Amino acid sequence: MQCQLGVRVLLSLLALLFLTGCSQSKILPYTEEWTESRIDHFNPIIRTPDKFAQRMLVNKQYFDEDAGPILLYTGNEGAIDQFWNNTGFVFELAELHKGYVIFIEHRYYGKSIPFGDAWTQNYNYQFLTVEQAIADYAVIISRLKTSLGNPKRKVIAFGGSYGGVLTAFMRFKYPNIVDGGLAASAPIYPMGGYDFYRAVTEDCERYNSQCPIRVRSGYTMLLDTVKTMSGLDKVTQLFHLCKPLTALSLPHFLLWARNAFTIMAMADYPYPASFLGSLPAYPINDACNTILGGDDALSGLANATVRFYDATATGSHTQCHDLDKEYITCADATGCGNMAQWDIQICLQVRLASGTNNKTDMFPPIEPWTDSVYEAYCAKKYGSGLAYNTDFYNINFWTDQIRGASNLIFSNGDLDPWRYGGVYGTDLPSTVYPIIVKGGAHHLDLRGSDKRDPATVTAARDVEKLIIADWLYLGN
Repeated sequence: MQCQLGVRVLLSLLALLFLTGCSQSKILPYTEEWTESRIDHFNPIIRTPDKFAQRMLVNKQYFDEDAGPILLYTGNEGAIDQFWNNTGFVFELAELHKGYVIFIEHRYYGKSIPFGDAWTQNYNYQFLTVEQAIADYAVIISRLKTSLGNPKRKVIAFGGSYGGVLTAFMRFKYPNIVDGGLAASAPIYPMGGYDFYRAVTEDCERYNSQCPIRVRSGYTMLLDTVKTMSGLDKVTQLFHLCKPLTALSLPHFLLWARNAFTIMAMADYPYPASFLGSLPAYPINDACNTILGGDDALSGLANATVRFYDATATGSHTQCHDLDKEYITCADATGCGNMAQWDIQICLQVRLASGTNNKTDMFPPIEPWTDSVYEAYCAKKYGSGLAYNTDFYNINFWTDQIRGASNLIFSNGDLDPWRYGGVYGTDLPSTVYPIIVKGGAHHLDLRGSDKRDPATVTAARDVEKLIIADWLYLGN
């Protein structure tokens, strides 16, 4: 674990040593609350409609009205309740510090939809931006501090993945609102075109060095097999496809098959979990065992892929797999599910180039999207009025120039395929702490403590607790 521990954190260690350590976390109940948020925070001209109803999940079970902090989860791409159910570390901190827990739903997701059913019409999605989202959070938290009778009450933000990026951006843009933040698995740095799937391959190799070799062989056999009509039929049967595979549907099939490894690597948790699908403990290990146990490389690859989709898509080993329903091609090569909102965000702001080359990774060659490919895709799907402003995004949110940042924890699991976009190194401000979570997949440290966690994950959470205590009690 790499972490800068200053004198202030060591003092917190002495004060809270008896409160750290592993416990079995529980998911707290929540109260659903609503507030009105402006659709456009940055234009003084009143529009119609001007506001939308934004959902919040709240728990005050442990809250000390006099001195308790506000613990804010910066909601990301999805309904906020799914993040509530998978972020138990915040609840542990609420009990520890007598905090007010609030998870705010990201605009345009879940039940917080500006313009209602008309949000996709007439460029109504133009307000689906990072700037607008964190402005929602800043305004809501500012109001909350006032309503709780203490405008100076401490606020700690939390987020995982894109939500972690938002936590970092909250601290960058609104340090007057947020006193510190834990940005878990937050790829704020641009990743190279092939980094993501290189990381997935490394995860498989870490478990068994023969696994990536077998997967490469499986894809080689697959691409040789589909050169004939009988070969296409064979692959259709091996992968239990609902529709006959054709040369035309082959590119989408390859994305579908690759996506199985994407999700398994992200959710490579030490226990069964349903956050990204119903997966067993350490699903990468499970997949490698299945691949290596096949009669040949192609059948092993097919067995592992079908095993994943059986569990996460149909729930039945007897049904076939519909590629068009189980994997939706979108501007994020790692998958959008059925969320048009995330597809639009990729077009507007959040570029995530990710391809495979069969050299640094084990997958068939699939080129990462270039700016011109993005522009063509987004214009065709959403109209030529969309414009991606690279310069503004980089300037507005600092990208790799975070030397002026403070009070942020950037944690990255060494099993997480997003790790190459995370913050590492020692050339950072004194209160920006990079933590490598050994044995951790996608923001595992934000999940609640579990007796099946590796000791290294428990240790990472303990360090995070101490840093947060420093921000809360020692005023830095």
